[in-house]
Amino acid sequence: SDFMLLDATAMRNLEITKTMRDGSRYGSLLWLLDNTLTSMGSRKLNSWLTTPLLDIDKINYRQNGVEELFLNPLLRNGVRDVLGDLRDIERLAGKVSNNNITPRECRLLGESLNELPSIKLLLSGVNSKILKDISSRIANFSEISSLILRAIKEPDNSLKDKDGGFIADGFDEELDRLRLLSKNSSQTLKEMELREKEATGIKTLKIAYNKVFGYYIEVSNSFKDKVPYNYIRKQTLVGGERFITEELKQLEDEILNSKEKAIKIENEIFAKIKCVLTENIVEILRSSNAISVLDVLASLAHLAKRNNYTKPKMLPFEGELNIVSGRHPVVEQISQEQFIPNDTIMNTNDDRMLIITGPNMAGKSTYMRQIALIVIMAHIGSFVPCKSAEIPLTDKVFTRVGASDNLIFDQSTFMVEMNEVSVILNKATKNSLLILDEVGRGTSTYDGLSIAWAVVEYIADNLRAKTLFATHYHELSELEGKIDGVKNYKVAVKEFNGSILFLRKISVGSANKSFGIEVASLAGVPKVVTDKAKIILKKLENKDINLTKNTDKMLETSDNSIEIINELKSIDIDMLSPREALDILYKLKGYIKEK
Repeated sequence: SDFMLLDATAMRNLEITKTMRDGSRYGSLLWLLDNTLTSMGSRKLNSWLTTPLLDIDKINYRQNGVEELFLNPLLRNGVRDVLGDLRDIERLAGKVSNNNITPRECRLLGESLNELPSIKLLLSGVNSKILKDISSRIANFSEISSLILRAIKEPDNSLKDKDGGFIADGFDEELDRLRLLSKNSSQTLKEMELREKEATGIKTLKIAYNKVFGYYIEVSNSFKDKVPYNYIRKQTLVGGERFITEELKQLEDEILNSKEKAIKIENEIFAKIKCVLTENIVEILRSSNAISVLDVLASLAHLAKRNNYTKPKMLPFEGELNIVSGRHPVVEQISQEQFIPNDTIMNTNDDRMLIITGPNMAGKSTYMRQIALIVIMAHIGSFVPCKSAEIPLTDKVFTRVGASDNLIFDQSTFMVEMNEVSVILNKATKNSLLILDEVGRGTSTYDGLSIAWAVVEYIADNLRAKTLFATHYHELSELEGKIDGVKNYKVAVKEFNGSILFLRKISVGSANKSFGIEVASLAGVPKVVTDKAKIILKKLENKDINLTKNTDKMLETSDNSIEIINELKSIDIDMLSPREALDILYKLKGYIKEK
């Protein structure tokens, strides 16, 4: 009850988080709105978008924060600059809780926590309650971040955590001593190798290491006779021998133990840091949540400034929906054409159901969707694409748009359409917004018209919900004045040189034709087909032909039909004698026989 209901159909048809065409993020409302700079902010925006609020005070609480950032570019840009340097504190905190955070991730967390005082400083003079609350929820982690940044080195991808080397030099005295011993061991071994070469005269002598034997002295077979008596044989090779001495064995113990002890100390230091983080995990998570909200507010303010959005006024459920120069937020950014704004007025009395007629491609679906998207955006606390807007609280948004089937569940296109209509008629309330596009188009003309008509009556009389109903059934325009709350609107088009120009403008009234053949022509249907369609359409409208598949034959007899019609129109029946009437009948029958 705290959130607007957006079912799966509405989410899909309105392309809230992904597009209908290919399921991609690009082209969706989320894609447009997401100008966040952190992953946690992006997740927060997704959450807001799928659960719009139903409390005016909570919506205004967010809007006021967006407004302050919108009006204060220094604050907005400063906040976004700092946010751009932050890592995903929320996810890193989760790794702390699960005890699987790495030293590298711990360093990144420390760097992010170190940036938080800058955000608090930027928010020190804010006025909106939400920004003040965000500032108060960001804790001071200066001691923790200082500890992490002093203790853990900047990431080195060439090193593995299990091999140590992630604790910074100068942080622990014993660790530094052991590292110095380990570091100098290479030089010590080199000096020993040179000394043994000089003492024995073996030029090929070398000191090396492997995991099986540890450190050893290797001598080639050509110098075996020069090996001193104090060399202890460890391994015989094809080309030589490997030895060890007491001095080398002692040095090996010092070197290997220093590495193991150093790694042990590093792990102990890291464990203590993780313990400190765990003790502060609640405050870290609270701060990360505040940061994510700030990121969303700054993102929405940035978008509103860039795209010329305005702050909507939220009204109670029964209020009037009034949008001046509304625009589709996504289409206006993607389309290469100039977007034409349109007004919308809907209330619970005279204008609660708009019957919208006009040709395909004229913009009916775009217009209806933009209203739904503006309503949803307002409910998450966002500014909206229009000159001004008054938005009443809306408990649910339902859509019935487009044609699709669901064959794996044995549902045809028309069955899917009727299922969606069924959900709307059973679940919608007077406080809902309904978007219905071409209801009844999946069956025969008269069946479809009957269903659409009955649906309009039911919604208008029983649900009384704010409804946008786009249709090609011009007969539905007759319902204005007969059913309370129904108003006719049309999408304006202009006929020009045998074609049509889409004006994209919604106006009062109903369209008198669908322009389907003209749209087919624009789509590239061959001229011979559209020309024949125009002839067939004219005859259908005059109810002058028998509906058969043999359209060519019908077209051949068109001239003859016109002659008969003209002959009949010229007769004054009241002035005919029986004989004259019989002669005319024979004459008309003769016309038919000739053809």
